[in-house]
Amino acid sequence: MSTSGISSSGSGIITSPTINTSGGLTSGSTLTNSGAGGQLQITGLASGINTNQLIQAELAMYEMPLTNIQDTINALNAKNSQLSSIQGSLQNVSFDALTLGEPSLFFQSQTVTSSNSALVSAATTQNVGAPIGSTTVAVSALASASQATFSYTAPTSGSDTLTIGNDSGTQTVTVTAGETNAQIASAINSDSSGVAYATVLSNGDLALSSTTTGDGNSSGTGNGNPITLSSAVSGALTPVSTQAGQDAEVYLNGSTTPTYSQTDTLSGIVPGLTLTLNGVTPASAPVTITTSAPAANTSSIVQAVQQFVSDYNSAISGIESAINTAPPSESNSSYASPYTGSLFGDPQLENLLSSIRSSIYTSDPTLTSGYQSLQDIGISTGASTGSATANSTNGLLTVNTATLTAAIQANPNAVEADLQSFAGQFQTLVNGAAGPGGSLAARITGNNTEISGLSGQLTTAQQMYNQEEANLQEQWAHVEATLATLDSQKTSLSAFSSSSSSSSSTGG
Repeated sequence: MSTSGISSSGSGIITSPTINTSGGLTSGSTLTNSGAGGQLQITGLASGINTNQLIQAELAMYEMPLTNIQDTINALNAKNSQLSSIQGSLQNVSFDALTLGEPSLFFQSQTVTSSNSALVSAATTQNVGAPIGSTTVAVSALASASQATFSYTAPTSGSDTLTIGNDSGTQTVTVTAGETNAQIASAINSDSSGVAYATVLSNGDLALSSTTTGDGNSSGTGNGNPITLSSAVSGALTPVSTQAGQDAEVYLNGSTTPTYSQTDTLSGIVPGLTLTLNGVTPASAPVTITTSAPAANTSSIVQAVQQFVSDYNSAISGIESAINTAPPSESNSSYASPYTGSLFGDPQLENLLSSIRSSIYTSDPTLTSGYQSLQDIGISTGASTGSATANSTNGLLTVNTATLTAAIQANPNAVEADLQSFAGQFQTLVNGAAGPGGSLAARITGNNTEISGLSGQLTTAQQMYNQEEANLQEQWAHVEATLATLDSQKTSLSAFSSSSSSSSSTGG
């Protein structure tokens, strides 16, 4: 909030503008508004008195409330900014803890790998259900669409109708006189329900291909799903070349009986898997697809734990920084002020930090032995080495991924129960502080209420200051005007006295 006509130095004390006092105020003197902050300036004063100094001395009692109220508002805003940042970081950690406690994190799934995913890749069609083990896949042909090339010239007058057809149906295109094959191709492609896709070759011929691949019946013995083109104008169209569509041809586990597919994506050929064909395999080097037994997704669990630890460390570091950063007044007495906006040594945050750190080490004796705390599954402030580490000193967490992975693989149900137990009590603690209606939110709301009240007080105090300053300036203007009048009268009397003395001397 601005305080018109008042500036504040680095010490927080309001510095008023300078009022010029040189010269003498006469009938021709003026009050000007040329000072800093737009304050009234008195020029041409007759008395030589430092009017500005006198006015500021009298205004001192009005300056202090302005300074203190504004400093209090600034301090509360600074605290709210820090509290909001801490609240946001704790909410992130709470969400991460929620993820750790979700049963879906430990849903069983199967891992599918390919010995050469550049040629054949695979994924489970559903979460669980593919046969465990390996399947070899040899690809002798990929699926392709039927193609045909035509030489075509649009009529020079009138119009033409082109009809495109294949096993999927027909598509018609109206051609106006003088249209280019590029324009015709664009019209064909703009039909989202069309049966063909068109392009123009470098020699100007119109090339069409079916929008679907395959030879027509997924048996390798279809008609090739040929694509046709006819014109309503006799002699305008000449076939150039044609190529039949082809099914993908696959051999499983060394079989000599092929499996055909109209597309390069095959579902059901291996129960529970979807294969994606990306290339033809060498005759002597089929691709091996391996499916694991159903299990919890270890990498997803480890990733969720690492995200929690990362956000936890960020939140803890933020709180530590807030309560351990001393205001300037701690090291320099010239900055001493009760309005620093600092959370240094804040008891609420210190207690919250202590509670959060303690929760990390809480164990649940009702759980499986060896899986009763975060430390049991590799989440701690670091291994004990006989000397303090930076993490242990600051209360930050690390993840021993080898320990966590081994625990998941050995007993995923126990790890799930351990994380769920921790996540439940951790969320209760953190949400009590950072959640909607929590202690931090209540504190921020209280500060905002106080800021609103102080802002009203500041407006009133500013108005009082401005009015008093105007009154004093007016009073001193009258004083100087009176002194100027008296000075003028003195000058007149002196002149009259001198004139009288001179007349008396001459007359004698």
